[in-house]
Amino acid sequence: MGSYVDLVELQHWQTVAFVEAASTAALLFDFCITFDSEVRLTWGRKWGITRIAFVISRYIPIGTVAMYLYYGVGSTHGETPNPGTYIVVIGTMNVLGVAAADGMLAARAHAFCGREKSILIAISFFSIVMVSAALTILYVAASKCGKSTCDASEAKQFLGILYILPMTYQLVSMALTVYKRFKFYRQENTPLVSTVYRDGMIYMLCIALASIVNCVGVMKLPPPYSNIFYSPQVVVYSVFASRIMFNLRATYESQDITITGPVTSSVVIARPIQTSSGVDGLELLDIRNV
Repeated sequence: MGSYVDLVELQHWQTVAFVEAASTAALLFDFCITFDSEVRLTWGRKWGITRIAFVISRYIPIGTVAMYLYYGVGSTHGETPNPGTYIVVIGTMNVLGVAAADGMLAARAHAFCGREKSILIAISFFSIVMVSAALTILYVAASKCGKSTCDASEAKQFLGILYILPMTYQLVSMALTVYKRFKFYRQENTPLVSTVYRDGMIYMLCIALASIVNCVGVMKLPPPYSNIFYSPQVVVYSVFASRIMFNLRATYESQDITITGPVTSSVVIARPIQTSSGVDGLELLDIRNV
């Protein structure tokens, strides 16, 4: 009976390992087909917060999915690493990648809202709270695991909450973007504004859905299937974050827009202003490194 149970558990871990391998392959494939866009649209530009966030969100996930794959394959041979240390290392890498991708989204939301200081302060404060809460939950979950054993039930509860945080952040950002779109940009259908809005909404919706699926998987699926959606969510984050940057820069370069001043590593976006006639107008805004 014991050997049968062990065989079933081994098959479960093999399924998880296959998903991890497929996720790693998908991320590497996306990296290869978009490397030309990365070189053409991002290399040689001035370093700034947004570009640093892009590099982190682009390259950290490669190490993250590799760690997940190592754990999944090792588990099929009964060679799992220290659970507590593993949760801290892989969780920190995951949080960094997610925070970087959300930082890019925050920069875009700030630009879309006309670079209002109140919006920047609110987004920054909310981001700090989310990252701090994620790291706290991560280390609490790790503390539930010993050197060779892990209190899976308690750890799963904390990890489930961990995946609610990015979903909350995405839903708040989505609500802010929709509000600004229909209040200020309802009559503006230029490709640049449409790209900023469309990509942002697609990105936030996909990440929110991925977080929901991962949260349900962690909380409801039995081990080891509770780990099955970890790598796919990392891939979704990385792929959409890269696509947003590439699409935004490509759309900007395709626009025949003339602005004053230097334009190196800049993106121009429309900011709503009030004209003397009381009708909303649009003012071009130079956003560095977005």
